[in-house]
Order: sequence, then structure tokens, then C-alpha cells
Amino acid sequence: MQSNEPIAPSKFAEWLVKLFCRKSYAEEVLGDIHEVYCWRVEERGKSIATFFYFLDAFSALRLIRIQNKTTVKLNFLAMISLKVTLRSFKRNKFQTATNLFGLACGFMVFLAIFQYVSFEKNYDNFNQHAADLYRVNSTLLKDNTTVFETAESVPPVGRSAYELFPQVVDYFKLYNTSGDNNCVISLDESGRNSFNENGIMHATQHAPSLLDLNLIEGNPAYVLDQPNEVIISQSLQRKYFQGASAMGKTIIYDDDDGDGNHEVLTVTGVFEDYPGDSHLAFDMLISFQTLYTRDVRRDMTAKFRYEEDWGGSNDFLTYLKLTPAADQASIVSMLETNINELVTYPGYSFKIGLKPIQQIHTSATIREELKAGADLEKLNILLILGVFVLVLAWVNFINLTTATALGRAKETGMRKVLGGTRKQLVWQFLFESVFIGFLSFMLGLVFFNLAFPYFNDFLPVSEKWHLFNNPEAIIIVGGIVLLSGLLAGVYPALVLSGFKPVTVLKGVFKTSTNGLVVRKGLVILQASISVFLITGLLAIVKQVDYMINNDLGMDPEQVLVIAEPGNLNMMPDDDRDYKTLFKSLLTEKSAVRNYAVTDALPGSNLRKGKDINLTEVEENEIEARAIYVEFDYFDLLDIPFVAGRDFRNALSDEKSAILNESAVAALGLANAEDAIDKRIYDGNEWVNVVGVISDYHHTNLKNAVVPMIVSTRSRGLDYHMIKLAGGDLRQNLAEIETIFNQVFPGNPFDYFFLDAHFIQNYEQEGRFGRSFGFFAIIAILIASIGLYSLSSFITVSRSKEIGIRKVLGAKASSIVNHLNRDFLILVLLASVVATPLSLWAVENWLASFPYRISVGLVLILGPSLSILLISLASVSIKTIAASKVNPIRLLQRE
Repeated sequence: MQSNEPIAPSKFAEWLVKLFCRKSYAEEVLGDIHEVYCWRVEERGKSIATFFYFLDAFSALRLIRIQNKTTVKLNFLAMISLKVTLRSFKRNKFQTATNLFGLACGFMVFLAIFQYVSFEKNYDNFNQHAADLYRVNSTLLKDNTTVFETAESVPPVGRSAYELFPQVVDYFKLYNTSGDNNCVISLDESGRNSFNENGIMHATQHAPSLLDLNLIEGNPAYVLDQPNEVIISQSLQRKYFQGASAMGKTIIYDDDDGDGNHEVLTVTGVFEDYPGDSHLAFDMLISFQTLYTRDVRRDMTAKFRYEEDWGGSNDFLTYLKLTPAADQASIVSMLETNINELVTYPGYSFKIGLKPIQQIHTSATIREELKAGADLEKLNILLILGVFVLVLAWVNFINLTTATALGRAKETGMRKVLGGTRKQLVWQFLFESVFIGFLSFMLGLVFFNLAFPYFNDFLPVSEKWHLFNNPEAIIIVGGIVLLSGLLAGVYPALVLSGFKPVTVLKGVFKTSTNGLVVRKGLVILQASISVFLITGLLAIVKQVDYMINNDLGMDPEQVLVIAEPGNLNMMPDDDRDYKTLFKSLLTEKSAVRNYAVTDALPGSNLRKGKDINLTEVEENEIEARAIYVEFDYFDLLDIPFVAGRDFRNALSDEKSAILNESAVAALGLANAEDAIDKRIYDGNEWVNVVGVISDYHHTNLKNAVVPMIVSTRSRGLDYHMIKLAGGDLRQNLAEIETIFNQVFPGNPFDYFFLDAHFIQNYEQEGRFGRSFGFFAIIAILIASIGLYSLSSFITVSRSKEIGIRKVLGAKASSIVNHLNRDFLILVLLASVVATPLSLWAVENWLASFPYRISVGLVLILGPSLSILLISLASVSIKTIAASKVNPIRLLQRE
């Protein structure tokens, strides 16, 4: 749909024009540049238009049209300073270009990181109710020790809190339907137009308003108030109805829950796609009352199961809207009392927590979260990296400004002789610092905008969070520019303004060593930061590579995965028949080596658990992760048996179990052979151990191997795994799709590969590594440019010394070594300082990984040697050139 909303430019730029210009002139200017802005939005996009809108606003400020005399005086002083500054820039083109480029790159990096960190730390802030919304988290305790924490709670929590406490002004509840079941949406009963969907939830009536959904079609007061109603996102509207109105149309919902659910739903609303910067993700909300029409266990009604059962499962995301003065402790106490009255297992209890939704994304990820949360440690590391890059750029500026002090000495002396005060000179040099910071910031904005698509690949943010769409962020960063410019300019301003005019004009100043110690200290700081960044870069790259390529104890290669079909309506009543048929048809194909089914896909978290024991004495039980499989699961994944055998079939091994080595050790058994034929109690019944497998990494290498118990059954298994033998992949997929459509009519054929699924577990680490690496390289480039520029000016200042040495017979190599020696000493000092600190930081970061790389010589010596080589290359280029110049020309320069 086309939006009729007016195109709104930056409020900050408008405010700036109104602040400095007369009212009549401001209205005229804003009208003109707004017209140009609207044209640019249509022709070149909003980001480019916003950038040029800023430039147009700045260029519109005219001294003759400003508001008052005080401002005139200030602007007159600024204009004089500006002219002096521009003349200085013209005389020192190389220094100015170096400073501009280095600072622009520094600001570009800082802007990208600042934008991403701000985006990650402001999840759910778009919701107008966010400050008052709390999610009810549940924590299972055993003898007051946490077993697990989950984002879900029992059914009656929200309603009870709302009815008993006036401070709870509203609530809503979500049932993560597609998270617990495989769901299929069909547009008709034929099943030909069907889609597997993952973003489906059942929601109570007030969910759309409290989630701050923007309804494009439908009445907010009545959506989801009746059974079998559904509201869908704009994306699904385009997908299902090609963008036509969806109101009143029907879709068919099927899932694999129990014997399957088959429901015809009427579309009563369409909402704008829910923002990506939310801890929730969904494309479809079905009325919660639809659940009340379902068949459940014979001893309860559906409404009791989904609405009233205090002793039920933690299956529901419950949110409370509280008043600012709400007594959260009383609410929590009531909920805990009601829940724990029905807990029958001795030693177990539940603790309730109210989590502000604005803090969910930046908190530790718990069970049943729809999205992985942000890693605060990584965000802080990136933010520190951004500061480091900015510091390196400003250190370059300070070094170059003080190193070229000789070029400004006579200017300063003459201005003092003509009556200039030190205060005026400090103002001039501070103005230059801030001005070059401003120019660099504008250039950095250009670099940032050009590189935004690349940044968005590894630091993704939503389009609305683009920096040009957030004037507040630009104001904050602009403040940082001003502050950093002032801080960086203080020292050069004090040095340059402190020259004594008599000494300078006599030429005696050339022998001064003023600022040398500070300059050396700044070079050490630059090199130290570079060593720190290279060490971090190497550690991240090596750790991510280790996790991706290390042996998992299993083989996920060439394993095709198909989710359990959600539409059971068009299949036989007994699901064991179609699975057997599917397997038999597949294994007839030469391209298929093996087939197995499981409820817990390798590469995913293990959600189920059992307390297992050799006796029924609770004190001796251990917690083990539980999975269910059909036979051939271990053979398909090449997981070796340490002792015993595999399952033979679901019927004969119904009361059998397979343990991993960790479970055997945790039970206190001597070895794997000792576990065979042992009877263990799994919390519900006694089972016989028939096999022990070697420990393998079921989830990923970010998590330690835990005790595991594997059982077999034929129902409720969510994933079909097919081991391919190789050959033409496209042909193999076509054959498998034909068999799938034959056995599972009415279900879309969607698949993925298990090895790719495993790699997705490291997406966050990979993105962090790419971003850290890219920005660290820019930082090192800035430092190298700074060293090169500094060496250039030092070489020029020592040209007479070079000439005399050549006249006295010194070789070019000895001159280069002599000039390089000072820099090499500084780099070695930096290495001595930075290496222990960087290794300490790396060890702290690696400590969070149960399986990690070791700190070897590459991490200890590699960064220092790299910086040494970079420094040698940066410094030697200019010194080698100087050493080859005719000494007469060098002496004539003096």
C-alpha cells in the first residue's frame, strides 16, 4: 500500500536554521530546501536526501541574516579564525589531508559501531507501552538451586494477576504455536497452495494493542475476540493474496500436535510487519479462543488446559502492564504461592520473575526465547574498539600538529609581536582542531553512508535505525566530535601558543625538544592499541575457525533435513505407516545412504530433560538431557558405540535406553561396559541400558557435553534426516521431492542441510569476528598512515643531519637504521606494555568457551612482530628516500 504520510526531513537541521536565521528568512530557506529534499527522496532515496538536506541547511546560514549582535561578534571572530585556518590548511596540504582522512575513517568506524550498539540496546523501545510491560519468567528450583529459567509460564498467571492486583492494568498471553509444532497454512482444502510457517502464535485479545501493532486493515477493538480469527502481516498478505485485501478471506491451519489440528481461520486484520528490533518475532496471530475448541486429554477441557491449569506446563509467554508504582514483590509472591501449591515433587519449586521487556534482548538468553539475545560483552568490546579507532585518529592529529610546530613558530611569534595574546592564539588553535574535526565528521558521514550496505552485512540494523534517520544520534555523535576535538586540540594549542617570540624570530627555537616526550608517549599509545587489536583479531579468528572446523564426534555432512509434515489431514490416521513408506521408498534410491527420525535435531538446544538414577533415591539422581530417535540415528551420523548396541526397533526397545559417556560417569559407573544391562530409573519408569555412545557435541562447541539419555519411539518425532550418498545434488533433491509429495500430500517440500544448520550456531561469533577484523584493520591503517606522516616530518626536520652524515661517508643503510632506531625502540616498548594486557583480555574472553584454542606463540609474538614490520615499512619509505638525496640539496634546505 502507498503511504499518504508527508515526507518529513530532519528536525535537527530545521532547528539549526531557525536558531541562527531570522524568522522570515528561515521560513523561506526551509521551504526551498524541503522541496529539493522531497525531490531527492523520490529520485535517490531517503538516506541520500537526508544527507544533502543537512548540507543545504548548513549552507543556508548567512552572517548578514543572523539574529543578534552577540551572534554577529561571535561569527565575526569565527570568520577570522576560519580564514586563518584555511590558510594554514593550504600551506600544510599533506598534513591536512592525512588528518582529514584518518579522522574521517575513525568517525566512520565509530558511527557504524555506535549505530549498531544503539540498535541492539534499544530493542522494543518503539512500543509505546514498553516502559510498563513486563514478561513473567519462570525458574525451576531444586533444593533452592536453579535447574533452568524459561521465558514461559503456566496458563492462569496473567489473568490472576490482572484480577487480583489493581496495579496490573492489563495483560496478554501468547502461545508459541509454530515453536512447539510444525505448522502448515493452506489457501484451500486441496493442499496445492500450502506453506510451512514459523511465525505463528495464538494471542489473547489485548495482544495487538499492547504489542503496539500498526493495523492496516481491521478494527483494533474487535480483532481476535472470537474463535477461528486471525490477523496476518503485510508480508503474508503479499505472499498469500498478492497484496490484495485479505479481510474476510479464509486460510486453513494444520499442525502435527497430537493427532493434528485442522482449523479454518478468517482473516480479520492485517498489520504492518513487526519491527526486527523486538525480542518477539511473528507474522500471524490467531485468536487465543481458538485453542478452546481443540481436543485435549480426556480428564480436562481445552479451556482448563490453556487458561486455568496452575499445575500445567510452562507453555505461555505472559506479559503484564503495570503502573509505575506497582508492588512487584506482592504480585510475584501471589503467583509463586499458587504455582507451588500444586508442585508434587519433593524439593522442587518455582520462582517467578518480572522482566522489563526493554531489558530482555540484552539479558542472558534463557529457554524458550524466540530470539537469541545480544551479547553485552561483545557489544562493549565493539564499543571499546570504536573508541580505540577514534583515539588513534586523534593521536595522529596531535602528533602531526606538534611535530610540525616549527612551521607555525614564526607565525606565532609575529602574531605575538603584533599584539596577539596567548588566549587569542589558544582560541585559534582550538578552532582549527574543532574545525578539522567537523570537516572530518562530515567526510566520515559520507564514508559511512557509502559503506552502509557493507556494514549492514555484519552489523545489521533496521532501515529506520540508519543514522541519517535518527537526528538524536547525530547530535550525540556531534557532541562527541566537539568534545574530542577540544580535548585533542588543548595540548597542541598550549604548545604552539607558548612559543616565545624573541626566541622564535632569532631561529633559536629549532634546537628545542619541546613536546618530544609527549609525542613519543603518543606513538607508544598508538603502537600499544595496534598490538592489542591485532591480538584480539587473531584470537577471534582462530577461535571461530576452531569451533566451525573442530571434530564434533559425529558427521553432519551430506545430511538433508526435512521437518515433520504439519498437515496430517490428508494422510492416513496411523503416522507409523507413512513414515515406514517414506523410508522404504527413499532407501530404494541409490542416492540415499540412510534415513532416521528424531525429535531433537543436532545443532539445536536440547529442550527435554530427565532425572535418571540407578535407584529411586532422589539424592543420587542426575539430570540428563533426553532425546527420542528411531533406529539408524547413530549410524546415519557416524556416532560410534563404546559398548553395547543400537536400537533394533521401537516396539522391542520401548523400555530400552542408550547413554553417552558423560551420563555413565555422572552415574558413578566404572566404565561403559559396566553400564550395559543396568536398569536405571528415568523419573517415570525403569529402563534397560542397551548401549553407550561416545560423547559428541549435539548442540555446538559453545556448550559443554552433558549427560544424555536416548530413547526410541515412533510418534512425536519432528525431523526426518536423510544421508545422501553423493552424485548430482539437483537430481537427488528432485527425486526426494517426488517421493515426499507422494507420501505427504498437502505439505510443502522445504529442507535444509545439517552442516549449514550447525554453522548457524556460530553466526553471532562470525559476525563479531568479521566486524572486529574489518575495524581493527582500519585502525591499524590509520596508525600506519600516522607513523608514515610523522616520519616524513621528522625526516625533513633532520635533513641537515642526514646531509652531514652523508658528507662524512655514512651509507644509506646506516642512515636508515639510525633514523628507524627511535621508532623501533618505541614499538618495542609498546609491545612490552600491550602484550600482557592483550593476552589477559583474550584469556578472559576465551574463558567463556568450554572448548577453546590455547594461547601459543602466534598470539604472543605475532602481533608485536606485525606492528614492528608495519612500523618499519611506514617509517623506512621516507627515510630511504631521504638517504638517497644529494647531501648538497639537503644542506641547502637549511
